[in-house]
Amino acid sequence: MQKILQSHCYLLLYNLVESSIRNGITAIHDVILVEQLTYKDLSPKIKRLWLLNDKSKSFRDSYIKKDNVADNLQELIKSVLEDQMVLLDPSNIPISGNLDAKTIKELIDMYGFFGKLGVATREIDDILNFVVKIRCDLAHGNVSFCDASSQILWSKLVDDKNKLVKYLTHLLNNIDDYIEKKKYRI
Repeated sequence: MQKILQSHCYLLLYNLVESSIRNGITAIHDVILVEQLTYKDLSPKIKRLWLLNDKSKSFRDSYIKKDNVADNLQELIKSVLEDQMVLLDPSNIPISGNLDAKTIKELIDMYGFFGKLGVATREIDDILNFVVKIRCDLAHGNVSFCDASSQILWSKLVDDKNKLVKYLTHLLNNIDDYIEKKKYRI
């Protein structure tokens, strides 16, 4: 039972990371919605995000007819020219089950909520990558909960948890600062 609990703690840590980041980014999307911002109001990073994640879907598939592409382009141009409100769909946040250090850095760059993160980069990268590895191994049945615990020391688990909480606190504070200073705007 103790071995299973050790392994389960890493699943909980992964869920804490993913839900914290997803909720932080959703807060950015929400404030853009509440302020009813249009394309011209947004920072270049958010404009690009809107185009990449919310609008480019209608242009990606190889089976789309030229007429549909033209219609989609007209709709997109019309929404920009008529100052229609931009909606960032939370389901389009580019997070998918492997939220490792590299992906988190990409999200920070993508949105622009930079700032200190409270834990040395190499150290947090190692922790995040280990958490993702354990999570994936357990989720895909590559190892049992008992076997996964052989890679885990209680002292490392507690230390990893403390550093992750510190890191996420700083990251969420960076998102709060980003929202407070309206960095999603021009």
